[in-house]
Amino acid sequence: MSKSTTTLKKIAETAGVSITTVHRVLNGKEGCGEELKERILTIAKEQGYEVNYMAASLRKKPLHIALVFPKSDEYGRFFVQKILNGYFKFREEAESYHILFQEYYYPAEDTAQSSFYSILNNIYQEKPFHYDGIIIYNQYLPVDAPFLALMNRMIGKKIPVVIMEKCPDASLYSCLVGPDENLAGKLAAELMSKYVHRSGTIALIGPQIPYPDMNVEAFSRELERRRKDLVCQIHSLPLLGRQRESLGNLLAGIPDLAGVYCTCARHTLAYLENAREQDFHTDCVIGSELFEESCDALQSGILDAVIDKKPFRIGFEALRLLFNHLVKNEPLPLNYPIYPKVILQTNSLLYLNSEEK
Repeated sequence: MSKSTTTLKKIAETAGVSITTVHRVLNGKEGCGEELKERILTIAKEQGYEVNYMAASLRKKPLHIALVFPKSDEYGRFFVQKILNGYFKFREEAESYHILFQEYYYPAEDTAQSSFYSILNNIYQEKPFHYDGIIIYNQYLPVDAPFLALMNRMIGKKIPVVIMEKCPDASLYSCLVGPDENLAGKLAAELMSKYVHRSGTIALIGPQIPYPDMNVEAFSRELERRRKDLVCQIHSLPLLGRQRESLGNLLAGIPDLAGVYCTCARHTLAYLENAREQDFHTDCVIGSELFEESCDALQSGILDAVIDKKPFRIGFEALRLLFNHLVKNEPLPLNYPIYPKVILQTNSLLYLNSEEK
């Protein structure tokens, strides 16, 4: 059914509202409640109504979207850079629309968060405030009162805030796009329980973050459920800097080491650097994220499996969801999980060559 006054009339009659109300909803204007808006959009979709979003966006003032992201560091290419690549991929697809993108970068090693806070404050205090949506990524996303207050003020301005990767509570923001860490942990625990054929200790290497790590928690629970004879020993290492020496010493100090699970790419790389020089005599080693070094390790048998959390998809979906919300008036989901995949030796090369598709 093509776009016409008759179609708007039919939608209005079905919804029990005026044509003006239907027009406002379909063109993304304010003044209608969320429940009514959803009902009108559903009816319009059922009746085959199609909006030329590109033409509509060109008639309006430009939309402004801001990205707050860490600068690439020595190890950023294993995960963080892939998130950014996904963002830029969808940005390319949205170039025909009337949207202005602004990227702000803070130092990756800024653990004090001073540069990160400064960027957010500058965005919020711009006069006039002109951003229609904000996307944020931070490996150490703060949970302190100043940050949460700033987020509340932005959301209070009805500015959608999309958080990428991890955060302690999705309800604090407009939308959380990140890996399903619970599923990642369970997948790794299931693999570990099947690969390890003796009792002993499983070293679980996770990152130091200021809130509960669902990947670590899910792994330890699932492993205990499946294998009572295996002891899960949890170790948290910082994400920044080189962890090679500390990880090597840690593993060498476990006499009955039966398996290793590294929940992030940087710790996986640290394990591989150690494995070139010493044999830890484990039954199973599971890493995280698929990159050239982890793929080579799968091919050579140093790694038994990789849990890939699809960082490229995280960046792509974050911008796509915000774009659809701003341009097509689609609601933002509170939580949009990216489901991880299991990479083994047999499928590693296939996924390495097609990981961004």
